[in-house]
Amino acid sequence: MKETLQKRVLVIEDDAHIAQGLKLNLSLQGYEVSIAQNGTLGLQMWKEWNPHLIVLDIMLPGLDGLSVLRHIRLEDEKLPVLILSAKGVLTTE
Repeated sequence: MKETLQKRVLVIEDDAHIAQGLKLNLSLQGYEVSIAQNGTLGLQMWKEWNPHLIVLDIMLPGLDGLSVLRHIRLEDEKLPVLILSAKGVLTTE
């Protein structure tokens, strides 16, 4: 029997509702998902866990998402990183 390995996705997101929603939906599609709640933990998990994809929030406490991306790109130029931003403007007319 042929063994198939799940693709690993690291979600670096400080909003628990968004992170859990992403984890649920990605898991339902067959991905193995881990969550890091901040940039520092995200960098640590990236080095230890070696994900196939990172979903990265820009607005993180402490080390922001762009700084995380800069650190990653110094060592890995090919790892896919999906940038996530929930910042928006609500207007009422």
